[in-house]
Amino acid sequence: MSREREPDISVIIAVYNAMPYLTECLDSVVGQTLGLDRIEVIAVDDGSTDGSGAELDRYASLHPQIQVVHQANSGGPGGPRNRALDMARGRYAFALDADDYLGPEALERLLHMADTQNSDIVLARQVGLGRTVSEKAHRHAPEADLYTSEVYRSLHSAKLIRREIIEDGHIRYPDDLWYGEDQVFVTAVYLAARKISVVGDYDCYFLRRREDGQNITSRTRSANETVRHIERVMALVADRVQDPVGRRRMIGRHFRSLIRTALSPAVTARHDHPAFTDEVYARGRALVQAYWTPDMGEELPRIDWIRLYAFVSCPPGAFERLMEYDPAEEPPADLAENGRVYRCFPLFRDTAAGLPDVLFDVTAKLRARHHLATMTWKGSRIVLTGHAYVETLGAGPAAGELVLRERDSGREHTAEAVPVASPDLGEGLETAGFRTEMNLAAVDGGAPIGPGTWDAFMDVRADGVTRRVRLGRMHAPDLDRTARRARVLAQDPQGGTELAVSPYFTVHDNLTVEVVRRFPPASG
Repeated sequence: MSREREPDISVIIAVYNAMPYLTECLDSVVGQTLGLDRIEVIAVDDGSTDGSGAELDRYASLHPQIQVVHQANSGGPGGPRNRALDMARGRYAFALDADDYLGPEALERLLHMADTQNSDIVLARQVGLGRTVSEKAHRHAPEADLYTSEVYRSLHSAKLIRREIIEDGHIRYPDDLWYGEDQVFVTAVYLAARKISVVGDYDCYFLRRREDGQNITSRTRSANETVRHIERVMALVADRVQDPVGRRRMIGRHFRSLIRTALSPAVTARHDHPAFTDEVYARGRALVQAYWTPDMGEELPRIDWIRLYAFVSCPPGAFERLMEYDPAEEPPADLAENGRVYRCFPLFRDTAAGLPDVLFDVTAKLRARHHLATMTWKGSRIVLTGHAYVETLGAGPAAGELVLRERDSGREHTAEAVPVASPDLGEGLETAGFRTEMNLAAVDGGAPIGPGTWDAFMDVRADGVTRRVRLGRMHAPDLDRTARRARVLAQDPQGGTELAVSPYFTVHDNLTVEVVRRFPPASG
């Protein structure tokens, strides 16, 4: 590759004892459909002792696009990555771990997205090989907002990043961290980016858990190493993010990390390594004191919100009992009471723990399942059938109401939904079916429904709890579309007009009824 030509992508690889995985990693780069003439590879051998350095040299002898640097071991990937970034010339940089590999079209697709969308960061859809990856973070998106999308769930380095924002922002990996250093770096890059995109329609990056257990994240960590990166990235977000939604969501994500990656091992170690536990607990409480706000609770799974509250407000035994509880093994029951639903995790209404009921209140989180099967007319009555029920609550007969709400004024008309048999839904839902009809010619105290745009909802009731859902999005594929033709509800002979109603489905596939006063169409 001519040294005068700027490569499109600088692939940087920090390498430490990565054999035999390194060979597959390098093959995946060499075989990219983008073409090696548009790539430079900068691999930094961080004092490997297993032949990784020789393997790098072998590939470099075959491919002039590969540059290899050998150095003494630095103790973590941050230093080698920084050295590679200092050497990089590409328009974009992409960090590839030496024990992972790329899909053949990965760099071509990532670069195409970046160039067509003028993106500063492009996330690469990941596939976990024995490791967990976030599906939500990698949903395909030409543009994804940092604060309202789920991209911040992904803080792994494997992203295409415009090198200009790295250099202009003087962004580098913290070389004093070997665990969580990518979270600090990627957060800084996210905050510097003007546009973020996601290639989520192709398996770009294969993230491996090594069979030999030598992933760097598997090393034993001290208390300082366990917490320090969380402290640093929370401070970074608190300092840089003023948007209240962004601050809540981003710091809330790190409280999830605090519970899962710091407090959880501290609970496990409390008998054999009490000093480790004490330090993690103390620094964890300091983080809650510094950064927690009540609205962040919604960013955590409910059990983690309860755990964090107990961590700072209850004796250690209560918190540790909650940490040892596994909802997957012991699913909690739901209690419906006075129109609210409480998820009965351990210590619910335990007087010794004193946890407030609001922590266990999941009413707003309950999902109402609904399905519109048919839509027909009976004179001036619109007739709907389907099924509706509230998840986790009692499986009695379907109850609720059809609601038509006028979009501008908020006025509502209702009609009762009558339970009908629904044996196909399975055990417990045999009577979750409904049938409802509304006489639009007499719904307003005997008068016809007024002109306007009326959106259809279903109020689904179970065990004294009501959940309102927008009706129609989930409907049968063979729903009779002829029912959407305009129907005349009333005529005004003196004015020569008529009141006509037309059901239709919105761009979001929700059912809406449009009512207009019009002159009758000319016959013939």
